Amino acid sequence: MKKAEHIVTQIAPRTWCISEYGLVNAFVAEGDDFAALIDATCGIGDLGETVRKITDKPVVILLTHNHFDHNGGIYRFPGAKVYMHPADADLLEKMHAMSPGGTYNGLRHFYIRTRGPVRCPDIPVQELLDLIPQPQPDPAFDWTAANHGDRVDLGGRVLQAIHTPGHTDGGICWLDSESRILFSGDTVNNSIILMRQPANGTKLIKQYHDTVEKLWAMEKDYDMLAIGHDGTLISKAIVKDYLDLTAGLLDGTIVGEYRETGFRKGDVAELGLAQLWYQCDA
Repeated sequence: MKKAEHIVTQIAPRTWCISEYGLVNAFVAEGDDFAALIDATCGIGDLGETVRKITDKPVVILLTHNHFDHNGGIYRFPGAKVYMHPADADLLEKMHAMSPGGTYNGLRHFYIRTRGPVRCPDIPVQELLDLIPQPQPDPAFDWTAANHGDRVDLGGRVLQAIHTPGHTDGGICWLDSESRILFSGDTVNNSIILMRQPANGTKLIKQYHDTVEKLWAMEKDYDMLAIGHDGTLISKAIVKDYLDLTAGLLDGTIVGEYRETGFRKGDVAELGLAQLWYQCDA
């Protein structure tokens, strides 16, 4: 059996992906003065130690959204400045409310048991469970607002916030002009989740359509996407596929189907590289 470890891959000059045991990605972009940690994983294992092996620069944390599998490792960086879109500010309480036992460790247990066998089948589930921090660290953190167009200067390297609601109201993609990479979190992955809406309404599909339309309008500014799950770098062509897919769902020329697979169930549609769970139940 493979020993569970963070997998570090350099994806561009001064730019690395940290895979948290195949469950979720974080990224490091190093400037002359600071290093940006883009997302902070579930917080199992020692993310801080992994980052320190990459860079000795002071770390700032840029969240793509405020879900626990992207903010769970912030506790490993005491005093680090955290940037987040204000529209995601209430998600911490919502995460607790939906958690088994009302705790972040409850969420970590649930995530490992449901995602582990699918995303990292060569690692025993118990080995991952043993990496859950004990006692549970306080998941709360102070944060600084990052609104659309805001720029974070790392020293000779600037990352720009692009507000991309859909997966969450406060989703952000971080544009890195130096590497021509768009750090897209869960805004654009190989597979995207939009939760089921009352009466199967299309408001969220329209919101996500507007988001990918915004991203495609600026496609000349980036070449690749650095994604949150199930891969590392993918072609920007997937953005156009999501744009066409959401347009088809909205005008009725594309109709999805109900499906249950792995840890997901709900209504899903596919086009080209894109797979959209647009009325997702889990």
